[in-house]
Amino acid sequence: MARIGLPAMHRVADGLEGRDPEFIRKVLPRLWLAFELYFRAEVEGFENVPQDEPVLFVGNHSGGAGVPDTWLFLLAYNTYFTVEGRPLVGLAHRVITEAPVIGDLARRFGMVKAGPDRAREVLEQGANVLVYPGGDVEALRPTRDRNRIVFDGRKGFLKLAHDAGVKIVPVVATGGQETVIVINDGRKTAKALRLDTLLRIKSVPLVLNSPWLMLPLPTVPLPAKIRMQVLPPIDLREKFGDDPDWDHAYDFVTSTMQVGLSALAARTTLPGLG
Repeated sequence: MARIGLPAMHRVADGLEGRDPEFIRKVLPRLWLAFELYFRAEVEGFENVPQDEPVLFVGNHSGGAGVPDTWLFLLAYNTYFTVEGRPLVGLAHRVITEAPVIGDLARRFGMVKAGPDRAREVLEQGANVLVYPGGDVEALRPTRDRNRIVFDGRKGFLKLAHDAGVKIVPVVATGGQETVIVINDGRKTAKALRLDTLLRIKSVPLVLNSPWLMLPLPTVPLPAKIRMQVLPPIDLREKFGDDPDWDHAYDFVTSTMQVGLSALAARTTLPGLG
């Protein structure tokens, strides 16, 4: 059965072609201030990012359909490195990139529809790339698992970094999964509704939010405190050679991120308040 596509209503190209530095420069101060105040945002560790080569940022995904962690990282990156620095391109689900209004906004910030070929192309153009291997499965994981890395066994990001010859820079974040209350793991529901094949949506959990009570749709996020930590880079070729054991590499990267995430979570005294 053919997949059902979303209407292509956007007028902005994706990737570096659509990235609009003037637009980012104009809205960045206000958006960063809003995120900083609303989420009491703390982003640390940008000094770990190599300056002389593009890298692949790999993050844990949180916050339900609103994914405030993605927007926060984009804003923090452009604030720290400036709009004129090495551009950052984020990989996003096509539900985001092909949506009206929000899709154009995402594209003007440089986002592209997730895919290895497009990501490799952007890296070759000299941009840094941000990817969330866990995708919607991780962003919509139950709130009880808020401080767990859930990449669901996906290893494509490893092969992308290895083939492109770029380092992985892990980014861990806490608080995002406290901006929405996710009750259950919605993978069985997504499969029953065939959304996993029609729209590549892997999780449709029950959530507590407003105004879409019990539906995992974008909504106003709760004002939980979000902390982010950029970890030291990982050179897959240096550590695992030219023919890696991908399972070993996956375990190493995810365990490294889990240690970093757990350490960051230990700084939280009360969920939601920070």
